[in-house]
Amino acid sequence: MTDPLTGHGIASVADQRRADDARLLARMAAGDERALGSLYDTYGAAVYGLALAITQDPERAEAAVADAFATVWREARQAAADSTPVLVHLTTAARRAALASRATAGVTSAAPLSAHTLLASGALEQLSPSQRQAVELAWFRGLSRAEIAHTMGEPEATVGTYLRTGLDVLRHSLTSGVTSPVAVSA
Repeated sequence: MTDPLTGHGIASVADQRRADDARLLARMAAGDERALGSLYDTYGAAVYGLALAITQDPERAEAAVADAFATVWREARQAAADSTPVLVHLTTAARRAALASRATAGVTSAAPLSAHTLLASGALEQLSPSQRQAVELAWFRGLSRAEIAHTMGEPEATVGTYLRTGLDVLRHSLTSGVTSPVAVSA
């Protein structure tokens, strides 16, 4: 598949993004604050979209984003040494901070979220409705497999299958560079 804007193969676009991210992480590990700014310019909107989708509150979402970027800054040396994409580090840290913020604010439930607020909305569209619901409940709500099973009215083993196969599809989609790291607000 070819990127219509650049004429390059999508795989080469994804490879270039990973290489750019690795250079930014190396610069951050060396203490270059401008590299952190560049990383924020690249992923800030996507990470904010995820945090906002989880917290449902702009101020708490901004705090979660700040925590996520601070975490990646502190852990830049370790992140640069592993092969995990920087976006995974950022979204994991933002998710943790956003879920913690929800818990401290006493938020236990909210209306179902639009998948368009998820960083990988294009990837979510590849999931079956059951896989998508299970992944959204786990990712955005922080529900356990048992809680998801209860919510969906499905056996835990079935929910486990939805989660495993859904995450496999998302992992493949995100690592192949098919989706773009751009958040779209609902």
